[in-house]
Amino acid sequence: MPTQLAQVAPMADSPWGGLLAVYFAMIGVPSGLTLAVWWHRQRCPTAALTLDWRAGWASLGLLAAAGALLTIDLGRPERFTLMLTEFGNWDSPISLGAKIIALKVFLLGVALYMLSRRRAASAGAAAPLPARGATRQLERAVTWLLVASSIALAIYPVAVLARTWVSPLAGTSGSALLFLVTSLLTGYAVVELIATGIEPRGNQDAGRRSMMLLLLMTFGAAMVFTAVSEPVGPARESLDAVLRGDWMLLFYGGVLGIGLAVPVLVLLLARRRRVARMLGAVAVLVGSCLARFLVFTA
Repeated sequence: MPTQLAQVAPMADSPWGGLLAVYFAMIGVPSGLTLAVWWHRQRCPTAALTLDWRAGWASLGLLAAAGALLTIDLGRPERFTLMLTEFGNWDSPISLGAKIIALKVFLLGVALYMLSRRRAASAGAAAPLPARGATRQLERAVTWLLVASSIALAIYPVAVLARTWVSPLAGTSGSALLFLVTSLLTGYAVVELIATGIEPRGNQDAGRRSMMLLLLMTFGAAMVFTAVSEPVGPARESLDAVLRGDWMLLFYGGVLGIGLAVPVLVLLLARRRRVARMLGAVAVLVGSCLARFLVFTA
């Protein structure tokens, strides 16, 4: 009997396209925004209602865009619906992430509804009126659920990418920290942008500035230790491509230059100039999203 040889098609360079790269880069922004606003609310309560309102709609829009990108990349809307409605696939990180996105969208809808009622009740008042009774307890519960879902969404892309051969850097020791830090950085950057006109003049929150510097230092340290601690293998090859190969211009110019050096200089030298701080915030957004993109694609 003649031997029949199986023909095995070569594996594609990457089963995922550019849409998923954009998705994994942007999904951290609404997560970090929720966490940054939650922390900022305690420092500037007079601006809390307006800031929460702007941040809530911004997060909702970003999550809707992320869901649309994921649906388009999957190719069929019913596959995304299946990920939301099928509860026997808890071992699938991307399916779990889709459920967390849906949960956070629902929680943001509830939070925005309660905010609209408080804004209406506080109209004409010198300060926002606090919620009372059961409404106050519901607000607290929704807030903490939003915080928990945001932390999960900030780092869940690492769990997705680490289970594939496509993104070796996602399996490194510092990838989860990088994704969490970049998510928080983008959140604080968006707060800087949307807080225009609602903070008391001259009170551009020194605490937020200090937190941004701390996160930027953590971002830099995480990149350094990730670069020096990886053994030989696919992750080392990807790191070499980032540090000395095809991606070095994007890394040194985009991540380190725009995303790290520019905001640090702005925060240290031009912290009282609103336009400079807004440009620094845009630089943080660019550099952080590029860092997440490199973990995905390098």
